Formats: sequence, C-alpha cells, structure tokens
Amino acid sequence: MKKFEDLGIHPQFIRSLYEQGFDAPTEIQARAIPILNQGKDLVGLSQTGTGKTLAFILPILNKIKKENYVEALVLCPTRELVEQILLEFKKILGKNSGIRAVAVFGGSDIQRQIYAIKRGANIIIGTPGRVLDHISRKTLKLGLVHTVVLDEADEMLNMGFRGDIEKILNNTPRERQTIMFSATMSNEILSLTKKYMRSPEKLQIGTPNATISSIKQSYFICPKDKKKRALHALLTELPRGRTIVFCNTKKMVDSVQVYLRKMGFMALALHGDMPQNVRRKVMNEYKSEPNNILITTDVAARGIDVKDIISVINFDLPQNNEYYIHRVGRTGRAGHSGNAYTLLNTPEQVKDLQEIEKKTKSKITLSNLTLNGNIEKINEKPKKIGKKLNIKSREKRAIIAGRAQRTNSRNGAINVRGNSKQGTKKHTIRQTHKSKIGKIYY
Repeated sequence: MKKFEDLGIHPQFIRSLYEQGFDAPTEIQARAIPILNQGKDLVGLSQTGTGKTLAFILPILNKIKKENYVEALVLCPTRELVEQILLEFKKILGKNSGIRAVAVFGGSDIQRQIYAIKRGANIIIGTPGRVLDHISRKTLKLGLVHTVVLDEADEMLNMGFRGDIEKILNNTPRERQTIMFSATMSNEILSLTKKYMRSPEKLQIGTPNATISSIKQSYFICPKDKKKRALHALLTELPRGRTIVFCNTKKMVDSVQVYLRKMGFMALALHGDMPQNVRRKVMNEYKSEPNNILITTDVAARGIDVKDIISVINFDLPQNNEYYIHRVGRTGRAGHSGNAYTLLNTPEQVKDLQEIEKKTKSKITLSNLTLNGNIEKINEKPKKIGKKLNIKSREKRAIIAGRAQRTNSRNGAINVRGNSKQGTKKHTIRQTHKSKIGKIYY
C-alpha cells in the first residue's frame, strides 16, 4: 500500500495531511498524483467521495512558485463546491505557506473578490460565470496559468456552461496542464477533451456506478395529490438520521419545507434563489443536528460534503441518469450503509426509473407505503369512472350507483340532474362504447 511519501508530495503538505487525519492516499490519489506531477493532462472518472479533490490539489501546490500572479485555475459548477475546495486548499496550506487561494462566484460581493485577487492570488477557484465576468472586467488575467482543473465537468455541461468554459480556456496559455474530473463520460466530455487537452491520460476508479450499486434503493407509487402525505409517512417510518429530500424546482422545495414543518419535522430549504450568506447558514444548521432534513434542488446540492447522511429521498424523479447518480451518491459514503427512496406517480415514471436501474446496473425495488392505515399501491390502475366527465363528484357517485336520472333525447344523450344550493344543474354527457350489437349511447 502506497504512502503519501511515495507520491512526490512536498514534505510540508505531507505534514498537513497527517495533521488533518489522512493516514494514506485513496486509490485515485495514489494513481493520479504521480501522473499529474509529470505535467500530463488527465481525465479522471470517479464518483463522489473517492478523494479526487486532494488528487488535484496536491500536484497544484507542488508547482506553485509563490509569484504575484494567478498560476492555477479550478472551475466548479456551484458556489458550495467552490467553497468546499477552497477549504481543502486552506487545510493543506496552513497559515504561513505564502500561497494564496481565492474563491470567486456569483451571489457574493464582487468588489471583495477584486480586492482579494489584486492582493496577489496564486490559485483561483470559481464558477464559470463569475470567472468569465472577472475576465471581461479585466480584473482576472490568466495568461500565466500553468494548470486548469475542470471539476465535475459533466455537471457544468449539464448546467449549460460549455460556452463559458471554452471562452475561459481560450484565455489561458495553450501549453498548460488540463485536468478534468467527471462522474460520467458523455459525448460532450469527449468533445472537450479532444479540443482542449493534449493526449490526456485516462483514469477510471472503480466500476461505473459502483457507489450507488452498494446502496439499498426503493421506490413507492402514490397519487400525485398525496405525495406530500407519502413523504410524511416515509419519514415517519424511516430510522432517524440526517436526510436529504430532492425536488426538481425551487418552488417545490419551499412548498415541501412548509408542509414538513407543519408536520413537526426540522426541515431546512436550500436552493439557488437564496443569498450566499443564507445558504451558508442553512448548511451550518444542517450539519449541527444529526436528525435534520434538508430539502434542496440538484444545483444547490452540488458540493455538499456531509458524510453521515443515512437517507436520500427523491420527492421528484430526477431529470436524467446523472442526477440520479449524484443524488443517491450523497448517502452510503466512506464505507457506511445508505438508503435511497423515490416517489413516483405515473406508469411513465416507473418506466423511466427502470431505465435508470438498467443503465446504472443497480437494483431498485418496489415497496408499499401506508397512508392513514391504507396501503397505497402504485401498480393498480386508477378507476376510469368519471375521469372524463366534467361534473361534480356527487353526480359521479350517482352515475356509479345507478341513481342518475336518465331521459332520452334525439341524439341519445343523457341528462344528469344534480341538486345544488342554486337549484338544479343540467349537464350533458355523451360517451360512445363498442359492443356486440354496435354502438351504444348511454
């Protein structure tokens, strides 16, 4: 088994690693660091929690000359991930290293960022949009950069950052080292590697989706109007512990939080409309209590580094396979067990989840939920009676019970009369059904 001393890391940083409690390099660190120390380009495929951040931090620090200009650039999809990586840099650097790392991202005071860069930043960690903003303002110059890292490249492309990434890369020297880490290898990733990387080494850690295949995954089917009740029932039955609930929209995040708080749960909301100081406060509060529930969107959840999440719940089915992998990968980290649950409400969603199951080569089992003493089963087809009839529920029941008042008319229609406070309402219903004796109107 390799040690950090075997990887060509500066002794100052090795001391920091041991002080931080790192005993030995992970597989991706042991394999990637020697390649990067040689100055080669690298494409690394790995899931969350494999230690990839240190795999590029340590080689960057080995090459920093402590000059008064930007030498390395790390691009990330979200503010949370930017802050997480900055924290990792600071842990390894300590207080008196003479190397300065600066974070730049939207939602934060740009004047403070400009001041921090002018003071002498050696390393910039940022989101593509804000980095490009600094370039256009001429407050950030990348002409002397020797290393560029694209972290979670697949997510940046999913978020539509390709154009920004290409503009940024075109502002850096051609003779740079380019490092890309991604959970998946898509056609867009391949296109970027061919255009901007020089014969990159390829490194894959573990089998694809190995992270989620070891997590117990289940799904439940419930009517759409009962999803919040189903979520409440599920949270009531689950063992207590830190949980993340994923929604597809900011509006739904807020709605679910309000509902769960009414039900007595300590539920926190996190999404992109929140100011950065609020998001930071939410995350600190989430980490402070072991039984907290975080409701969030995919974008806001990127970069959340919490190791003891016991359950992930997809309140909404994610929009693609990659999102599902990233969501589920938030639990079962660092060798711990984890559970993932998904709420579905249509047969089409069941088919979509089965496709995800097939592509991720994992097992996702159907389970039942108990709502108010009744088991809600999703496989049962909903009753079609009254579905297409634009009439009141009392009148539907009258039709079902055979108590509807029927009168013949020229066109074979039925007059269904139902009493109301305003008087008698008349609704005309016409449905055609085939039978052995031809068409029957009733």
